[in-house]
Amino acid sequence: MLKPLNNFQKKVGVVFLIVLLFFLWLSIPLRSPLFDTTYSTIILAEDGSLLQAYTNPEEQWHFPPQEEVIPEKLKKAVLTFEDKRFDSHIGIDLLAILRAAKSNIQAGKVVSGASTLTMQVARLRHDHKRTLWYKISELFDALKIDWQYSKGEILKLYLDHAPFGGNVIGYHTASLKFFGKHPAQLTWSEAATLAVLPNAPGLIYPTQRNTSLIDKRNSLLLKLKEAGHLDEQAYILAKIEPIPTQFLTFESTIPHAGRWLKSQYPDSNILQTTIDKQLQQSSQYVAEKHRSILAPYGIYNLSILVADTRTGAIKAYVGSPAFFDAAHQGQVDGVQAARSSGSILKPLLYALSIDEGLILPNTLIRDLPTYFDGFSPNNANEDFQGVVTAKEALISSLNIPAVRLLNSYGVYQFYAFLKMAGVSTLFRDADAYGLPLILGGAEVNMWDMVMLYRGLANGGVFTPNNILQEDITEEGENLISKASTLLTLDMLKEVSRPGSEYYWQKYSRQQPIAWKTGTSYGHKDAWAIGVNPQYTIAVWVGNFTGESNKNLSGAASAGPILFDLLQSFPTDPTSSWFAINDIDFHPKAVCELSGLAAGEACMAVDTVSAPYNMKALRKCDYHQKRYFSEDGRYQTCSQCWSELGAVSEKVTYYPPDIAFYLRSKGQYIDDIKPHYPSCPSFQSDDAIRIIYPNPSARLFLPRDYNGQVEQVVCQVGHRDNTSKIYWYLNEQYIGNTQGTHKLAVTFQQGKNELKVIDENGSEDSRSIFAQLKQ
Repeated sequence: MLKPLNNFQKKVGVVFLIVLLFFLWLSIPLRSPLFDTTYSTIILAEDGSLLQAYTNPEEQWHFPPQEEVIPEKLKKAVLTFEDKRFDSHIGIDLLAILRAAKSNIQAGKVVSGASTLTMQVARLRHDHKRTLWYKISELFDALKIDWQYSKGEILKLYLDHAPFGGNVIGYHTASLKFFGKHPAQLTWSEAATLAVLPNAPGLIYPTQRNTSLIDKRNSLLLKLKEAGHLDEQAYILAKIEPIPTQFLTFESTIPHAGRWLKSQYPDSNILQTTIDKQLQQSSQYVAEKHRSILAPYGIYNLSILVADTRTGAIKAYVGSPAFFDAAHQGQVDGVQAARSSGSILKPLLYALSIDEGLILPNTLIRDLPTYFDGFSPNNANEDFQGVVTAKEALISSLNIPAVRLLNSYGVYQFYAFLKMAGVSTLFRDADAYGLPLILGGAEVNMWDMVMLYRGLANGGVFTPNNILQEDITEEGENLISKASTLLTLDMLKEVSRPGSEYYWQKYSRQQPIAWKTGTSYGHKDAWAIGVNPQYTIAVWVGNFTGESNKNLSGAASAGPILFDLLQSFPTDPTSSWFAINDIDFHPKAVCELSGLAAGEACMAVDTVSAPYNMKALRKCDYHQKRYFSEDGRYQTCSQCWSELGAVSEKVTYYPPDIAFYLRSKGQYIDDIKPHYPSCPSFQSDDAIRIIYPNPSARLFLPRDYNGQVEQVVCQVGHRDNTSKIYWYLNEQYIGNTQGTHKLAVTFQQGKNELKVIDENGSEDSRSIFAQLKQ
């Protein structure tokens, strides 16, 4: 049987239980994070420097705590001023409490405090009124904080959340706001100033010479000298340093990007970006410079986006050159705004068409009046070449070859490519865009266009852009062959447009650049996008109001900005042009004239490098093997060989519509002899072609001043430049032409049938709907 406990044992048991409960209480984790604080949002450059800062919801400047070591000068100054025995006490300083109690009793009022830094951390957590109850609560909180946190962590918690005057919270914020420098760069005088401010934050207001703040700082400097932390000379120099006279304004380097990032990442207080501060400042300078150049012409807005070509890291982001220009919508973010693409999607189509086997750079594409079910594209210069190489069509940005190429490639296939590559602004389906998609009928933004051009530069692998360092990725979709992208970039490298030759020639002596310009319908948007192995740069120029301006063009407005940027950016001396790997290509025999796969009749054959996996290129049909009579007057076939003979010859054959325009440009075209008219198998062939009006055209017929319906000049192309052509309208003969085949025709209201026949019986016809214009 157990003996009952005596009084001593009971007392020991009670003490033990109290101690046990106390240590159990100490072991209960404090909430994490210790401070339930809303911080400012800060946006940093890739080197950690500040780009943009925003106050917290309480309109305070309170930068979020960062992983950094407290500078020794600041640490010594704070501990000397606030808590000399910080490293040895347990969160509360019993000696300081006894000393303060004695002083206060003797004085009959509170003349001295005994708060440790740990107790101040406890007080900052709750910010309660200074009552006895809460003072006791702080003591217990301080014990618990000291138990669960290291001394270094407690010091940093204090400095990160201490008030420094005005709406400035935290030592890092104060260091930047008062001295314009990071804490590691503080002098002894500056460190001492920050050390004394939390004790009396109201002293920072510099309405007059602040002797109280100076006295507090100098008193602390003396203590630091006496403690051996600084020598006599350092002490003297520190005393004569001025105190802050104003709150410094945080620079606003990326206002548009900052606002966009803040909306995209509302729960992040520290946004570590990929922005290169030097490139950002250079881009802003160029933007402001060209804004002043363009403003007299009624052009007030422009935007710039620069990315690292390989990684997609955004290096410069200028939404507009003047964020606070309310008169011209300066706060609109031109980088994210959707605008008409103009011609800047063409390089992607050309690269895809190479893979599809539709073209190689020297393949001829028709540049003729073209009509697609109500859509009739036209070139910017309102001229027609007849045929041009794919390379000439791309670098001259001809619209008709691009539309014909898109029609061959497929609108839906091209639309699907844009979606897979990451274009985010296409809100209609492919049919709704149709063929005008390639001429600016689609809305795109600069962000996506930089991504697309980077894809061309990265061998057809399309990866997203990124502006935060944590988001960089090199994984993407391989949508175009590397060989096709290299051929396309080589074509774009030779772009030279009217109005920008000076800039191109000046820059081409330094580093090659593949670039493309674009102008939207109605002259509302001007683009220039350039790419090399180091940078991908997009420039947009226009007015955020969307108004037209005849002074706007990609070459004249955006092109000079592009080259100004390129010349202001540092160049990597180790960077060269995109490397060609022979394994991606194979030799391909093509016709020297047409650039199509060489046939038996081709008179000159060239060997070019073609993508290894491209689809079969169409065989050349510009050269044909034909048979002629022995006297050379007629073409013959097996039905008339016995009568006239069969002399085989290789001939260059241009369809009549192409021949018409080539001749109009001064090119000599050999006439091909007609087929023997008495041959039993003779049939009308395609020697003749109506060029205008277009197939199934709808014409609006104006009246002249006396009310007469005006005539329409129709054009016909013929393979034989000397042939005579007979014209018929609605089965009625209306005239003939020879040499140049143009005739003014009076169409009737409603449906008309136009027919033309040559001397050999070759014919062409066209249905035309005419409507009188009231």
